[in-house]
Amino acid sequence: MSPPCSFPSASPASSSSSDPSQITQIQQQQNGHTQAGALPTVDEIRAAVPKECFEKSLARSLFYLALDLTIIAVLYAVVPFVESKFGLFGLFIWYCVLGMYLSSLFCIGHDCGHGTFSNWEWVNDVFGHVAHAVIMVPYWPWQKSHRQHHQFTSHLDKDKGHPWVLEEHYENGGWLQRNFSKIPLSGLIRWNPIYTIAGLPDGSHFWPFSRLFSNNTERIKCAFSASLCLISSWAIFTLLSHSPWAFFKYYYVPLMFQGYWMIIITYLQHQDEQIEVYEENSWAFVKGQLQTYDREYGLGIDHALHHITDGHVAHHFFFTRIPHYHLPEATRCIRKVLDKYPGTYKRKSNYDFLFQFLRMNIMLDCLVGRGSGLLKYRSTVRREGRREKAE
Repeated sequence: MSPPCSFPSASPASSSSSDPSQITQIQQQQNGHTQAGALPTVDEIRAAVPKECFEKSLARSLFYLALDLTIIAVLYAVVPFVESKFGLFGLFIWYCVLGMYLSSLFCIGHDCGHGTFSNWEWVNDVFGHVAHAVIMVPYWPWQKSHRQHHQFTSHLDKDKGHPWVLEEHYENGGWLQRNFSKIPLSGLIRWNPIYTIAGLPDGSHFWPFSRLFSNNTERIKCAFSASLCLISSWAIFTLLSHSPWAFFKYYYVPLMFQGYWMIIITYLQHQDEQIEVYEENSWAFVKGQLQTYDREYGLGIDHALHHITDGHVAHHFFFTRIPHYHLPEATRCIRKVLDKYPGTYKRKSNYDFLFQFLRMNIMLDCLVGRGSGLLKYRSTVRREGRREKAE
C-alpha cells in the first residue's frame, strides 16, 4: 500500500488568492515564453496520488447509494410530523435538508457518469439512471454536457454549463438578462427548468433534437434517459394519489431546492474574483483545471455531498478515475504538489456559502479582455486598476 501523503500547513487565505508571479507566468505562456516549472504537469500531479485513490469499489459505491436513498426515505417519512408540529418554517427546513440529500444522490449519479462508480460501464449506466431519473436529470445527456465542461474547464467558448458573459453581451442585454442571476430566488429555477429542460445555455437535456446532440445515437440516448425521468415522475405522481398539489408540494418543490443546491455548488466551484477564463489560443488543460476551487462548507455538508465541494480540484484533474470516497486523500496529495506553485491551488472555507453565492452573483457581472487571450471579471480588473493607481 502506498504511504499516505502529508503536506506543510498553509492557511486557506494564502492558498486561495492569485499570486502576481503566477499571473506573470501565465502571461509569459500566452506570449510563447513558457518558463520551466511555471505550472505543474498532469503527470507530476498524478505521481503524487497513491494508486489506491484510483481504485473503484462497486460495493462501496452501492453502500453510498443505499445510504442516500435511505436518508431520503426517512426524510419523507418524517415530513407529516415536521409539517404538523412546525408548520411552514418546519417545511422550509425540510426542503433545505431534503434538497441537500437529493444533491447527494445526484453526486452518486455523477460518479456513474464519470465511470468512477464501478469498473463496468453497464453497471455505471444502470445505477446512473437510477440515481438521476428520480430527480429529473436525464443521465446520458447530462453526462455529455458535463464531460465537455471537464474537458474544457475555463475555456471561453467550450466550457459547457458555465455561461461566461462578455461585457458587450451584458451591456446590450435587457434588464432581466443583466439582473436575473442577481435575484436570490432565481436559484430555484436556474437548474430545473432553465438549464436541464429549457436548455440555456447548452441545449435541452430532454429534447432529442436540441443543439446539445449531434447524431442519432445521442438523440436515442436522450429519448431513453428523458423517458425514464418522466416515468419516475409519473410513478411518484401515482404514489401521491394523483394529486397535483401534493406532487408540487412534496416532489417538485424539493427538486427546486435541490436545483438551488446544485447552482450554489457548481457556481462556487468555478467562480471567484480571481478566476481567469481563456480563449482558444491561450487555453491549456492544466491552466483550465487550476481555475477550480475547493470550498469547505462545514457542518458535515462536505461529507454529505460526497466531497464534491472540498475535493473538486482533485476531481477535475482525474474525473474519470478517482471515486468520491478517495477525494479527501487525493486532495491532500495534490495540494502537496500545487503548494510548490504559488497561486495554483485555490481553497476557501465558506461556512457562509449562501452569502458568498448571492454576493458574487451581484459583483461578478461580466468578463473583459476579449482578444487578449485572458479574461477576468470587470469588477476585478477595476479593483486592480485602482490598486495600481494607489501604489
